[in-house]
Amino acid sequence: MNKGLLMIEIESISGPLKKLLKEREIIARCELLLRTYDIVSSAKLSDQERTELAKAVGDVIAPGIFASIMSKEPIFPDLPEIDTYTQIDGRIFHFSHSRKYGKKDFMRAAEMLEASLPELKTILKHCLADRVTAFMSEAGYTLSEQKPAQGSEQGPQELRFSAEKRMARVFAVTSVKSLDINNYSAESGTDCIIVVPSSENMQPFVQFFQENGKAAEDKGLNIWIMNLEKGTIDPFIGYTTDLDIYNQFNNPRLAEMVRNNWSQGCSQ
Repeated sequence: MNKGLLMIEIESISGPLKKLLKEREIIARCELLLRTYDIVSSAKLSDQERTELAKAVGDVIAPGIFASIMSKEPIFPDLPEIDTYTQIDGRIFHFSHSRKYGKKDFMRAAEMLEASLPELKTILKHCLADRVTAFMSEAGYTLSEQKPAQGSEQGPQELRFSAEKRMARVFAVTSVKSLDINNYSAESGTDCIIVVPSSENMQPFVQFFQENGKAAEDKGLNIWIMNLEKGTIDPFIGYTTDLDIYNQFNNPRLAEMVRNNWSQGCSQ
């Protein structure tokens, strides 16, 4: 990351990031990532600012800024340094090596994350919906409707998209662990797509595939993974026949690779 690429200080992003990192000296990686998305979404960037940021971090701005924070040369050089990490209850937490923290400090950081989870889940829903909307737009689809899942205000968001000769229902689900394929079904002439975020390890996805992969395929479901740190979307289960969607995937063969490598032990 070249500091010289960013010639303007974008206070609407750098200011909230500085405030967050000063308040949360030990911060969970997942929380920092989601709050970076939220800060970028709330920044109301001008075209000039968006162009400048895209030159520095790539077209998908939030994960690009997050990657710069994790690097040794962040694009906002005055941010508090977080160059060390540890694991607490299976989650990665970042902090500065120049500060001395005790057991109570790390316990408090874990407690603060736990208290933030309901808010972070809401942010995650917006991240998934916003990113998949951009993804579908790039594939030639228009968002025609967006609503909570029927009968569940706390359930996944449902987004309906249409293209010249195709339609799609997309559901944004905040965890593969909470995904129940019995709640979804394909409609005639309309693709049923479920988008879930990536996680800090693959085990939940291996387990889900081995328990539900064949049944999901039999139901005609397409399950996609959004990699929050990269801002990419890839197929996990199912196969699209729309080449415009296929060409938007970062790794369009991922579902095939998953099927070939993880099918052992599945009931066929």
